[in-house]
Amino acid sequence: MRKNENGLQWIVTETAQKKLHFPWGAWVVCAVLTVGFCLLLTAAFPSVPYPWWAMTAAAILVQAALLIVYQTRIGNWLVPAGIGVLLLLSLALNKFVLPGFGTLANDFLTLLTKKTGKIYLDLAAADAQFLPLAVTVLLLAVSLLLSRSAWSGRMLLALPILLPCYAALLLGLFPIGIGGGLLIIGTVLLMVQHTAEGEALAGVPAQLILPVLCAALCLLMGLSCQDKLNTDMVETMQTQLHQRHYDSDTNSMPEGNLKNLPAWNKSDTPALEVTMEQPEKVYLRGQVYDTYTGTGWKAADTEETAQYEDLFYWLHEAGFYGQSQIALADGYTETATPLSMTIRNLSACSAHGYYPYAVYGSETLAADRIGDTNLPPAESLYYLKGSVPDWYQIQRNLSTAQGRENIETYLSKEQAYADYLRAVDLQMTQDSWAVLQRQLKLDTQTRTISDIRTIIFDYLREAMTYDATARTMNGSGDFLQYTLERSGHGYSVHYATAAVLMLRYMGVPARYVEGYYLSAEDAARYKAGETITLTEENAHAWAEYYVSGVGFVPFEVTPGYIDDEELSLGGDSPDENTYENNTQQFVEVEQPEEINEHKQDRFTFSLNAHYLLLLPLLLILLLAGCIFHRRRVFRKKMAAIDAANDREAIAMRYGYAVCLLRHSTVQFPEDAAEAAELNQKALFSTQEMTPEQRKQVDSFAVRVLDACKGSWTTWEKIRYRLWNCLY
Repeated sequence: MRKNENGLQWIVTETAQKKLHFPWGAWVVCAVLTVGFCLLLTAAFPSVPYPWWAMTAAAILVQAALLIVYQTRIGNWLVPAGIGVLLLLSLALNKFVLPGFGTLANDFLTLLTKKTGKIYLDLAAADAQFLPLAVTVLLLAVSLLLSRSAWSGRMLLALPILLPCYAALLLGLFPIGIGGGLLIIGTVLLMVQHTAEGEALAGVPAQLILPVLCAALCLLMGLSCQDKLNTDMVETMQTQLHQRHYDSDTNSMPEGNLKNLPAWNKSDTPALEVTMEQPEKVYLRGQVYDTYTGTGWKAADTEETAQYEDLFYWLHEAGFYGQSQIALADGYTETATPLSMTIRNLSACSAHGYYPYAVYGSETLAADRIGDTNLPPAESLYYLKGSVPDWYQIQRNLSTAQGRENIETYLSKEQAYADYLRAVDLQMTQDSWAVLQRQLKLDTQTRTISDIRTIIFDYLREAMTYDATARTMNGSGDFLQYTLERSGHGYSVHYATAAVLMLRYMGVPARYVEGYYLSAEDAARYKAGETITLTEENAHAWAEYYVSGVGFVPFEVTPGYIDDEELSLGGDSPDENTYENNTQQFVEVEQPEEINEHKQDRFTFSLNAHYLLLLPLLLILLLAGCIFHRRRVFRKKMAAIDAANDREAIAMRYGYAVCLLRHSTVQFPEDAAEAAELNQKALFSTQEMTPEQRKQVDSFAVRVLDACKGSWTTWEKIRYRLWNCLY
């Protein structure tokens, strides 16, 4: 067959024409990507009725057929036609397809609930019986796009599949695991599969050796570090993002991080501006924590709290919020007038709001959250005046008013909420439980809240010494163990942590809180409506425990902060509930090591931080390896031309020049016709080719290369040299 371009003729023999063959290289790429995709599909969508291997086998068979069809005349139209047919069928059969995709969407919303701790309403248009049809449509679309992408070497076609998968992996929606590792391998293989325009993928196995080895190494490292990559890396990223966007350098509370806790770096830096109608003692809750890990406090595990999605949807729909429970309970027995408060954030952590206890109303609260430790930012709010003795009085009022319908309705919701708290806010680590068993030496008798408060006050008074300069070098060891059995010194963070865990040890749901505190003495210096500036000297940590029927109340145990009212709440406590020692609520955490020295801890922290760079470094190494391999192949081809005899060298050198011209817009050189004629003689004549003729074609190729380099942009020069390897 003859072709003509710009007056230049050359001959393409039949051996250069495309022939139907099975492209093993493209099939391997498709298979790897499909296995990874199906593994992630079954992990993210548990309603899918088929095992991953069955879906993979079916998809691979379809892709094998598609790779053959791509070599025919209809190959170029197969993907747009196939996608179009799938869309038309989905629209025509929407009553059967949409409910299936709705079921997949509900699975994904459930996954989001487990990862974010937010309430997501399920889609009504969902029916599991139509799920097989939806999965079939999805797998056919995936097969079309992946097979065409592997055949043509164009990443763009695979992006609609790969980008959502990688986004889910990076966001931590599911672990990297084998599925994610295979996606990485398949993506790398897809990147290195590059062929000339219009040619079928040959898939030479030798060309895949280096990429496969590099990708396998990436997979092995990913699988061996998957726990770290999905815990330490994600947590480190979240911590750094949080500090960058929300924190100030002056923030003095550790935000739950108790690992090697430094001295309290309090300062006179303004943190909050507060105005109150009636200035009084107030605790402004900032961040509330449920889970103690041994080296810190964290919010409750969203994987566990997801099962309470329906409960909190029901509670919030009824206006029941843990943050406003005191005011809600008071509203059933009293008609107290709420007071206004404004809180302006100056330099405190801006990731959340700062709220007094007994918040009135639910307008500013987060209705989509599971649990009530989240405090959204708000500047203006209303609250009920009072403190712990007043809130205990609310409990008395509820007790005397039982039997009224509205009270019983409220108490039914309160009971459901209290059951949730007993499941979440009694958890401890094995080490902290063992420490308190050794230190408190309590028998198994039941106790009232007043007895428990007295035990905690007495123990901390004897065992702890207040010291704002205390540095707790616990390393990876348990913070409570170090504080109570080695140091014996600390400030509000130490006291609050010990109080919360002792409350939990004795069976009382309790939480750790960081925020700001204004004492009654300081509040008395201000007039109504006057702006009060709270500095980092007002930053504080405290414990809070749950009072039946009323809600969480602060429990102050830090010397210098305890008021007489705290000590007077003793035997006359209205909470008649009794509590038993906690023996079962243990958090599943990695066992702490022996208390490490600071040097060892610095090394551990540095190693964890470098997990953030692991994936980019691996990709850079893979890219460098691919470039090295391609350049090596190019040099071998150029060396083969130099080593060939005159006839073969003329044909190969001319073919190289034509290949260059196809990647540029330059015109053929003036002597192109002469070079083409020499190429035809070298290919088809029996005439002996001379070294002079060889030099003439070599010179032609050099001029073509110079012309192409002159027409290419800087980016094109980099691409054609390092990736396409044309020169």
